[in-house]
Amino acid sequence: MENKWSEALLVDCLESLIDYRGKTPKKSDKGILTLSAKSVKMGVINYDQAYHISKQTYDKFMVRGFPQKGDILLTTEAPLGCVAKLDRNGIAVAQRLITLRGKSEVLDNDYLKYYLMSPKGQHELLSRASGTTVQGIKRTEFAKIPIVLPPLIEQKAIAYILSSLDDKIELNRRMNETLEAMAKAMFKSWFVNFDPVIDNALAARNEIPDELKEKADVLKDLDDARKSLPKEIQALFPSEFEYSEELGWIPKGWKSRSVEDIMEVNPTVKLPKNTVAPFVDMKALPTTGYSVGGIIKKPYAGGAKFQNGDILLARITPCLENGKTAIVNFLDGDQIGFGSTEFIVLRGKGFIKTPFVACLSRNGKFRDHCIQSMVGSSGRQRVQNACFSNFYLSLPEDQDLLDEFHLLTECHFDQITKHSDQDRILTKLRDTLLPKLLSGEIRIPEAEKLVEGLK
Repeated sequence: MENKWSEALLVDCLESLIDYRGKTPKKSDKGILTLSAKSVKMGVINYDQAYHISKQTYDKFMVRGFPQKGDILLTTEAPLGCVAKLDRNGIAVAQRLITLRGKSEVLDNDYLKYYLMSPKGQHELLSRASGTTVQGIKRTEFAKIPIVLPPLIEQKAIAYILSSLDDKIELNRRMNETLEAMAKAMFKSWFVNFDPVIDNALAARNEIPDELKEKADVLKDLDDARKSLPKEIQALFPSEFEYSEELGWIPKGWKSRSVEDIMEVNPTVKLPKNTVAPFVDMKALPTTGYSVGGIIKKPYAGGAKFQNGDILLARITPCLENGKTAIVNFLDGDQIGFGSTEFIVLRGKGFIKTPFVACLSRNGKFRDHCIQSMVGSSGRQRVQNACFSNFYLSLPEDQDLLDEFHLLTECHFDQITKHSDQDRILTKLRDTLLPKLLSGEIRIPEAEKLVEGLK
């Protein structure tokens, strides 16, 4: 490392350290978004885990300082060491979360984020932690943390290179979110709400069952551009309904089929013991979307086995309730992977393909049904496989419509897979560059060439 790099105590480089440990604001149904340790993951903020406090509580509670856009958030326990950059103003922070703001002439906030995320930064935090069941860091110990300080211009350059990779990962995540939403909306419209059948019934002036009249009124108010399908696809849907014992009113000619009838649950897959294969643990499953992260290789010694195209569904509380679900799209060809014993593996039979199973796995009614089937002691409840025999879907007897659904949604999931593959490459490069840039082992020009090579 060159002499122009220095080291200092982190607290001496901070303009502001906002710490609300020991204080818990009263929650409200609406008001100011409030973040806790649950909200901060490594590098990102999950606002779905935030709650609200009233404006009155906010004014009384936030007496130790106001977090602002660009500040760095750090979890101090349960878990310790998760870091993210605040991307908006007007946010409250609660216990187990501190807010850091570097002195602008000494410490760049983005550089601070990456330093705390680096192996060295994590070591400095974790080596000063205390506690047995839950590890945390005391204010007095936090004050001892050192930070490596390149010149400010180099801090900004390091942060720019790393953030350019993170920005691409985030862009891919957002595009995947849009693609997923489009596929799930089509699934719900065709196979849950039966919108095209209602449209055909309205056009033919056929009777609409009372239970579906509210949906019909909504569809009447939509303009043609928002609800129209190509004529050849629209013609695949019937224009009448008939009554089913399992589901009530369903499209005429369609059949009620259980999940067990149309999908394999934990299909048989061969993987000899001690075979080194891709492994996925529960942490790697996303709570939203379908993309798996944190894949490693290790010898097979038991657990759920799967192949490309399978869907992984968490079977245990609270992982299922939190949404943990994924598509297996990361294996090479016919390669077999394995994972947690707490996974349920779903695979379509016959003309039921991965997009259909993926959309069902994220459907609210289906997930609620699985959750209601859980049994076991508090905190260790699990989905029972028997629940798949009494959850029903209405499907056409003719394969053509399902083929059309598969064709229309397959391109979405193909693009999701491409983005996920790219994200794994970008994440690996970022995680490789991070410690090397912060130690001076790799300098800016060399890192720029590596990043440029991915464009």
